[in-house]
Formats: sequence, structure tokens, C-alpha cells
Amino acid sequence: MPVESRILERAEQYMRKLSLGVNPLNEEALPDNDICRQERISKCLAYVADFLQQKIAPNREPQPQKKKSKRESKQPRKFAIAELALSPEMLSKYEMTEEPVSLSGFVRRLNALLPEGSGMIPLIYSDVAEILTREGVLLKEPGEKGKDMNLPSPHGEEMGFMRAEADIRGHHAVYTKCDAAAQKFILEKIQDCVALANERFAKYQAQDAARENAGETATGEKTSRSVKERFHLTEAELAKYPADDAPVPVSEIARRLNDLLAPDANIEKLYFKSVLDWFVAQGLLESKTDAVGKTFFYPTEAGFAAGIVTEQRIGKNGKNFDAVLYGPAAQKLVLEHVNELG
Repeated sequence: MPVESRILERAEQYMRKLSLGVNPLNEEALPDNDICRQERISKCLAYVADFLQQKIAPNREPQPQKKKSKRESKQPRKFAIAELALSPEMLSKYEMTEEPVSLSGFVRRLNALLPEGSGMIPLIYSDVAEILTREGVLLKEPGEKGKDMNLPSPHGEEMGFMRAEADIRGHHAVYTKCDAAAQKFILEKIQDCVALANERFAKYQAQDAARENAGETATGEKTSRSVKERFHLTEAELAKYPADDAPVPVSEIARRLNDLLAPDANIEKLYFKSVLDWFVAQGLLESKTDAVGKTFFYPTEAGFAAGIVTEQRIGKNGKNFDAVLYGPAAQKLVLEHVNELG
């Protein structure tokens, strides 16, 4: 396709999406007060899109611009038959955006790199959110209807993750957006996300095999699911914990502990939030709320005495914040009670 035709085709797509109230760069709905949502502007954008469409394909009839219902817009479900694999070559095709993109939008853009008809299981939002939570980049905060929201921690904000709010289809949404630095960080951790997706795929396969072996495919009766053991470590494994004098964030403690597990161990990984919750239960940390309503954890007097320290840092927004770190004494406490954390 000639360069001019490609430009016209891209312009037609952008105009079409804007006329429907969709941001063409990140596929998110535009705010209700956006100028493109005004009826006169929307009609003009649709007119320009039709005009460009005629320039690209003169014999093609313009498509009627009616909004699709949710039922119409859903694609037929495709069953995965292969593990997910994101090769360096595929990832090199990911187009980094300077404009922040939502975390769910980032996942969609990655899945778009999968070869058509590959049958691979797609990455889902929770795969990425889980890894970012383990890294201490996201924190779970209670949302509406009891559903947790994955929002940036102070450490995450320093790395380019940001809290965003918008009114989408009449509902107020709070979600996480990622700038270029944040997108780069996720790509560096993407193989961990892939491993989590494939672990999920393996569970599906095991469940399907169990049903087939039990002759339950036709009846659809539920079978018992094999579950992983709660997180625990032996004394021999704990002896390998890489203790040093430098205070570290709680996510690093969780990472070090998870690294002590045998690669083939049928044991759940430890979430850093489990460690945080334990410190809170012991009265060593307390939950506080800042001026904008964000929740954070801060050492109590007993916590400072137990080896928890704070270190002032400058976030990406230029504002100072206190990073909570755990010294050798605090880490030793975790090791002594590690099998209570899972």
C-alpha cells in the first residue's frame, strides 16, 4: 500500500473512533465533557471519516455509524490450544506511547502482537496486575461493590505509574495508567507475566483432562481441583536467605523469600501484602490516609524500634515522600515468623 494511502487509512480510523467517542490512541472512552462528544462535532468527524473512506476505496459504500451493542461487539470466543510465548522479535514490535495508556489498554496492545491463528492463550489484566503487585508497584485498594482496585503505590508512582479517574459510560472509574517508563518496566517483567498466564493455562488443561478421564465432559459435573500448598519454607531453605545490612522494601523481602522455593514446588508464592498485613497485625505498621485520600502504611513507635525505617525520596512528580524500608532486625522478624505469613 502506498505511503499516502496508509496515512489516509490511519486518519480515517482516527476520525471514525473520535466520532464514536473513543480515544484512538488507547481505545479508552473519552470523558463526557470532551469536545468530540458534542453532537455537532461528532457528526463532522463522521463526515470526514466517510470522505476519507471514499478517497481510500472509492467504490466502497460508507458504513452506517450506529453504535454496536455489547452483544454485537463481542467476538466469537476462541479456545486456546497453546501456551503463551512473547518472543523478543514480537516484543520489538510494541509501539511505546509517550501518552500514558491504561494498564488494560497496555495488555490489549500486547495481545495484538500475537500471530493470527496461533491458538496461544492471551495475556489478561490480572496476570500483569499480579506481577506488578508482587513487585510493590501496585497496591490493592477497596473499590465499589467490594471489588479491589489495582492502583499505584508510592514506589509505582515514582516509576511512572499513575492513578487516573474518568466517567466511563456513566460510571466513575478509578484505574492505573502507565507512561513510557512504566510501559518499559512492564516489558522488562513481561516473561514473569507470561509464566503466570501459562500456569493458568496448565490448570485449565489439567481440569479438562480430569473431566475427560472421569467421563464428565458431557454432564459438566464439577471435579475436585488440585490446589497449591500455602507458602512455607524449611529451616534449610531459610538459611539461604541473603541477609545484609541494607534496609530493603517489603517487596524485596517477598521476592527473596519466593526465590528460596524449589522451582518445582507446588507451593503458592508469597505476596508482599501478606508481609505488610503481618506487620500491621503485630502493631509495627499502621494504616494512614494522606491529603488526597490515598492509603499508605507507616511505622509505629514499636515498628521503628523493631528495625523499620523511613527514607525521604523524591517522586517522579517532584514531591517528597517517605519510603518505608526494613532493616536487618525487621527482616529477622519476618524469617522467624515466615510460616505464619502464607
